[in-house]
Amino acid sequence: MSEDVKMDQGSEETAVEQTSQEPTSQGVKSVSDSIPYARFSEVNSRRKEAEAELEKYKAKAEAKRKSQLEKQGEYKSLLQETEKELEQVKEKASAWESYESQKREQLMKAVDFNERQQRIASKLDLVELESYVADLTEQTSNVVVTDHSVPSTGMSNLTGNPFKKMNSDEVSENWDQIISKYTAKGIKGQG
Repeated sequence: MSEDVKMDQGSEETAVEQTSQEPTSQGVKSVSDSIPYARFSEVNSRRKEAEAELEKYKAKAEAKRKSQLEKQGEYKSLLQETEKELEQVKEKASAWESYESQKREQLMKAVDFNERQQRIASKLDLVELESYVADLTEQTSNVVVTDHSVPSTGMSNLTGNPFKKMNSDEVSENWDQIISKYTAKGIKGQG
């Protein structure tokens, strides 16, 4: 449609040029403004229609641009919310890393690791390290610790607490025997 208008305008301009360049009787070219009214009205109405259509497109484009800006405004608020959440997550991550390093340090100090155990422990994450330390602690607690201050031989007839089996009268009667058993076994001076 725009090509038709351009072609019509182009042919109109050549027609106007031809009429304007007609020689007059005096030999000077005069400008003639005579265009047929029908043709003028037709071209003028097409031009007005094209301008109106252009204005509609401009209005639609402006409305679309405004809606996009509104959406971008929403995106900005969403972006701001996301940035706040990211900051909170970063703070929590930092707190967790601090806790994890402190806990790891405590666990590493809790047990005397040999070199091999230390290499293994350094490669474990926190949960596995806790389990590993618990296993090592359990193993060391299962070791029977012998108290060297109490003699372990020669007291076969004294099992358990002899005072529980006797009432107070029996203890008074057998006190000398009880003391002699303890003193004879080398416990004298420990009490």
